[in-house]
Amino acid sequence: MSTPGNIQPKAELLNWLAQRQAQLRIVKTTTTPNGQLLDWVPIESQVPSGKIASPPPRAADGLNGHDAQKPVGLAPLEMDDPSIERGPAGTVPILRPDVSTLTTTFLPKRGAAKQGGLFVNKRRREMFPTDPNPANYFHATTEQTATVYGCDGFLSVWDPAINVPNGNGEDHSIMQTWLLNYDNPQQAQSVEAGWTVDHSLNGDTVPHIFTYYTTNGYAQDGDNLGGYNQLHRGWVQVSNSCFPGIRINGVSTVGGTQLGVSLKYQLWQGNWWFAVQGSWIGYYPGSLFNGRLQNRATWVSFGGEVYSGLADPSQTKDQMGSGRQAQEGWTKAAFQLNLRNQIDGNGTMVNHAGTAEADTATGTGPNPYDVQPVMNSGTAWGSYFYVGGPTA
Repeated sequence: MSTPGNIQPKAELLNWLAQRQAQLRIVKTTTTPNGQLLDWVPIESQVPSGKIASPPPRAADGLNGHDAQKPVGLAPLEMDDPSIERGPAGTVPILRPDVSTLTTTFLPKRGAAKQGGLFVNKRRREMFPTDPNPANYFHATTEQTATVYGCDGFLSVWDPAINVPNGNGEDHSIMQTWLLNYDNPQQAQSVEAGWTVDHSLNGDTVPHIFTYYTTNGYAQDGDNLGGYNQLHRGWVQVSNSCFPGIRINGVSTVGGTQLGVSLKYQLWQGNWWFAVQGSWIGYYPGSLFNGRLQNRATWVSFGGEVYSGLADPSQTKDQMGSGRQAQEGWTKAAFQLNLRNQIDGNGTMVNHAGTAEADTATGTGPNPYDVQPVMNSGTAWGSYFYVGGPTA
C-alpha cells in the first residue's frame, strides 16, 4: 500500500509536544515491540480531584453468540503479552505522539476536528452556514435516531490501502461507531471509537484502536474540547494494557481467517466508559459535555468512513474495510455484527435497528462505498451488516 513521504517535525509541533509533555507527571517511559512510546503516569494524576471514577460492570466480548458456519475471533493487540514492559504499579500508559509523522492539522485552532462527522447524519435537524467544511469524507453506515445510553458490537479488522493515488498523505480509513447528542444542533457532541488506518495519526499504515470526541460540533479540537485518543486532554486512562492508539496485531484475510475487535460505550454514573475486547480501558468525563451528552445520546450509528485529501476526491481508490464491496459478503467484505443499543441507564441492550446510508460528503458524484444491513436477523449475528469498497 502507498505511504506518504517522510514529514519533518515542524517547530510548532515540537513546541506543542513539549507543552503537552510538561503537563504529564511521567514516572517512566517504555517502548512497545512495534516502537510506540508510552509515558506512564500515576492514574490519579489525570483528574484534578485525584479520584478516578468507578467503571460499570464487566463488558461482554461483543460476540454474544457464535455461528459455526462463520467463525470469527478476537484480534490480538500490541500489549496482550504480559511480559511486555510496563510502568510501576498504580500507573497507566499515555501514548506519546510521533511528531515526525503527525501533521499540524492535529493542532488546536487548525481545523483539526474530525469534520466528516458533520455529514454522517444527513437527516439531522439543522445544518448551519458556519459549520466547518467536511468535504472529502465518504461514509457507509447504518444510523438510528433514538435515546440511547451506549452501544456495543464486533467490528472485523482489515488492512485497507490508503493514499491511493498519492495525495497529501493525510487519508484515513475507519470502521467505527458514533454516539451523538443533538439537543443543541449548533453544538452537536459525540463520542466515537473503532479502528483506523491513518499514517498521519499513527505513523504507520496498520490498524489501530482509536477514540474521538467533540464538545462543539466538530468546530475545534483541543484540551477538553475534542480530539483523537490522548492528543489533547479529555480522555481518562484506566487500563495498563490497552489504550487509545494501540496497534492491532492481527487482521482478517480475504477467503480466510476473520478477526475483529469488540467495542462498547456505556454511559455510567455520568461518564462515557469505553471497553475493548470486554475490558474497560478508560472514559470521557461527563463534565466535558455540559449536561447534554452527559445525560444521553440521541443518535447512534455504526459503519465506515474514508477521507481522501485529493483535490478531486472522486478519484480516490482508498479502501474501506477489505476494499471489497458489501455484496461480496462472508470472508470477502468487512462486517460489523451483534450491533446493539443500550436503551436505559441500567444497561438494557436491544438490537440496533439502523437504516442504511451511503454518502459522499462533497455532495456530488457517486459513492464508491456501500453497506448492506440485516437488522434483527434472528441468527447468532443479531443485527449486522457488510460494508466496503471502492467500486471496481
